[in-house]
Amino acid sequence: MASLDTRWARETCLNWTGDDPSELLELLMDNESCPAFGPVHHYLVGAALLACSWPDPRSESLGDALDELSERAACVPGATCARWGVCGAAASCGMAFAILSGNAPLRPQGWSEGQLMVSEILERIARAGAPRCCKRDARIAIRVAAPWFAREFGGGLHIRDEAPACAVSSANSACLGDGCPYYRGA
Repeated sequence: MASLDTRWARETCLNWTGDDPSELLELLMDNESCPAFGPVHHYLVGAALLACSWPDPRSESLGDALDELSERAACVPGATCARWGVCGAAASCGMAFAILSGNAPLRPQGWSEGQLMVSEILERIARAGAPRCCKRDARIAIRVAAPWFAREFGGGLHIRDEAPACAVSSANSACLGDGCPYYRGA
């Protein structure tokens, strides 16, 4: 199984001090190491949520959690949305939720909440209208997941009100253009 090179994102998350996972996600997606599309987004969304929700972000355990997320995200290949019918950004939120809550296969606590959160994310992504936009789907996922994380883990997450502008729309032949809330013209 191929692994994801997430070291650059891991370091950014470990140095992050903010409480807005959408802002951290934008920083990660703007990094020159981040491609416009692809499976690295299956790590970035959950990593931003973990970095902003972790009880002690300066502890070594956050690094361990990010490493665990990287291993899990590596199991979610590109084009999962088309091939499996599940967006990798939504799966990333579910993975981060499971890691933070300490979920295990036979542990009922947190199981339903994680499933409900992912189902809400998938519905919002499905209603966005088209495949092949990892950045749009990552933004949707993080905005839906943040209130779940704040409620379930007692964190003071904040999401900025203003929707970010997409910087890669011209690289996406399937871009929805004005139909996307993040499109600001080519």
